[in-house]
Amino acid sequence: MDVVDFAKSKGRRRTVYISSTLAATGGFVTGYDVGAIASILVLPTFLDAFPDLDTNLQSVLLMVTLAAGAIGAFTSGFFCDHLSRRYTIVLGAFIFVVGLILQIIGLKTGVLFTGRIVASFGGGMITCTIPLYHSEIAPADIRGRLISLFSVMVSAGTLVGYFVTFGTSYLTTNWSWRAVWLIHVIVCAFLGVFAWFLPFSPRWLIDHDRHEEALQILSSLRELPVEHHQIQDEYHEIKAELELEHTFGHRTYIELFKKGNRMRSYMSAGLSAGSALTGTQAVSYYAPAIFKNAGLSDVSTSLAATGGMGAAALLGTCVTVMWLDKFGRRVYLISGAFTLFASMMIIGAMFSCFAETDSDGNILMTSMSARNVVIAFLFIFNFVYNATLEPISFVLPAEVYNMRCRAKGLAFVTGLWWICAIFTTLIMPPLSAIYPAAPYYLFGGCSFVAAIMMCTFPETKDLTLEQMEQLFSK
Repeated sequence: MDVVDFAKSKGRRRTVYISSTLAATGGFVTGYDVGAIASILVLPTFLDAFPDLDTNLQSVLLMVTLAAGAIGAFTSGFFCDHLSRRYTIVLGAFIFVVGLILQIIGLKTGVLFTGRIVASFGGGMITCTIPLYHSEIAPADIRGRLISLFSVMVSAGTLVGYFVTFGTSYLTTNWSWRAVWLIHVIVCAFLGVFAWFLPFSPRWLIDHDRHEEALQILSSLRELPVEHHQIQDEYHEIKAELELEHTFGHRTYIELFKKGNRMRSYMSAGLSAGSALTGTQAVSYYAPAIFKNAGLSDVSTSLAATGGMGAAALLGTCVTVMWLDKFGRRVYLISGAFTLFASMMIIGAMFSCFAETDSDGNILMTSMSARNVVIAFLFIFNFVYNATLEPISFVLPAEVYNMRCRAKGLAFVTGLWWICAIFTTLIMPPLSAIYPAAPYYLFGGCSFVAAIMMCTFPETKDLTLEQMEQLFSK
């Protein structure tokens, strides 16, 4: 079948955009969590409420948060295949709500840890499931844009999390941090309720022999009659591919590494790991502390600067939504990774030449010009990462796998991202203590390796999910 048959869909796009935007609210939920916890950890009222939560225990808190997210991502493949993509989003949202309630009501470190673990498990499920859902309802020519909506919402959520905490930082009671999580509960509940009414993935329905329902949903998503040739052609293409996949027997994770899937797994895992190893999660979590090290010693000022960095990230993801399906995946990935390499190396050079460590282990920037360079390139890093690697690390794995392996493949690479994020988050404080520039040089080196690897990736824009089989069978 010719690519242009589906690359230029004739139906209207209102229904698929509405469904995708509602589902992408899950990105806001996970992004808000990053912005909130990064800012809450420097609030004096929060630190007073948990006096035993020193710097080392904060690192452990972040580690278990990321580990729970990785487990949630790994297990989401099972739920997506058995419960459906729609109900997995609902389940993840309400697990998140339970965790947030524990964070709000607990004034014991153990309860806080439990809440963070539960919430992050739900967040891991959401992070994996929503790009998967987007990929399966989207027409080929706007698939990158719709999957990138998740990243836009992540950036928007992170920005809102920063500024909500900035606003509550002036409160002198425990509501300075509890109010932040209470707002989060409301947003998560909104996601869980509205996700219940999302249309099922047509591909999941066909995979479960619910053919008439799949046809009706395809018709609704494309806003064309069921008997229209485009609906019939798309339905029969999906059906033929799934019937072939069913002849291969039981689905297992081992298939991800067998012939036919090795290149897809190499691309997806390499992109996911490379994206995380640029240090983005460590920079996001420790942004207020980084700004303090760079010379913005006031808590509220550092939170405001962190919020500005979140605004740069949001702008970057909006650029991707507008242009990704026009220019393709490769040019974004390669140019983005090389720019991240340059940004991290310049930040590292500033810390190497102009930073000192006092007797208490605090990092101090001795030059105002160097501080301004660090702040500028942190903004550039966040803008470029969120315009390139961040959204495409969700887009590419969601579109290259076939239906047989898509949920498990995306669960695997999303879990891998969380594991690599654990590594960067854990290694940043001790590396900074040894040599302030070390983590930035490490992240810059990883970005360079990622850029070289991405030069080997094929282009996937404008292909239907079923036509990926032809691309990767060559």
